[in-house]
Amino acid sequence: MNSIQLALTAAALAIACSADEGGETLAGDPVERGRYIVNNVAACTDCHTPRDPNTGAFIEAMFLAGAECFVRLDNGSCLNSRNLTNHETGLANRTDAEIERMIRDGVRPAATGDEALSPVMPYYVLHNMSDADLDAVVAYLRTVPAVDHAVPRSGPEFELPTPANPVAPGAIPMPMAGYAEVDAALRGRYLAGEIGICMECHTQHNMDSPDVLDLSAPFAGGQSYDIGGPVASVSKNLTSDAETGLTEWTLDDIVHAVKDGIDASGDRLCPPMPSGAMLPFSGLTDADALDIAHYLKSLPPVAKAIDDVCTGPM
Repeated sequence: MNSIQLALTAAALAIACSADEGGETLAGDPVERGRYIVNNVAACTDCHTPRDPNTGAFIEAMFLAGAECFVRLDNGSCLNSRNLTNHETGLANRTDAEIERMIRDGVRPAATGDEALSPVMPYYVLHNMSDADLDAVVAYLRTVPAVDHAVPRSGPEFELPTPANPVAPGAIPMPMAGYAEVDAALRGRYLAGEIGICMECHTQHNMDSPDVLDLSAPFAGGQSYDIGGPVASVSKNLTSDAETGLTEWTLDDIVHAVKDGIDASGDRLCPPMPSGAMLPFSGLTDADALDIAHYLKSLPPVAKAIDDVCTGPM
């Protein structure tokens, strides 16, 4: 597993330890809309807020202030997540346009010219976020209290010559023809495939290509999350395949899984699924969770058997 694979895996695990153009959700208040996307849909807090090394709890005084050594390689090299607060060491000196370019295109301005962000930051998915939602995210980040935290530069293993390619909108599956609740499914498509992390975690990564996700089988699962720590799991096939996907799951089963972290058999879902009490998806609105369920039920079937591997804390 190369350094970027390790980093992507660690990012997903961090999400576990801690969504939306879904109708009119918070549409009238850009700051609150941005708060919802940052804290629940995209789970930015999990990567950009450091944790107490003894308890694993977020350090509230360092909310969104960046996490040092968010990923540590065997050689000691670290990936550090950036300070997103309104301090000079964070985003205070960045323009709105610069922040939006980092979120959407994975490009950070630097004294020596533009630099590519590590694809641990899923900008290649967030690239398809609507302009209104992108503006809302920036509006919310401008309200985050300033924290003085100069995050060190990440190790050279995490530097890329160019950003990863954005996911083409046409590569995100459309609902199957004839699906009864197509409007709900389309709202769920936006949540799961354009501003959320469902597609990222449930699509295998192709780290030898500038296209991070293997979009020959989106949402079909099979991505392993194991960096030698206490958790190992493989993401589930979310398509409508009768043998290997979610055909037998009801809409209520999926909503329960997304929000509460319990599968159709009543078992706890494996990390890094960020659902359950105090985890990001628990804060999704019921309407958005149902839209996601409709989208998953509408996905074209992809036959892909997944080993049901899950070890470590549940």
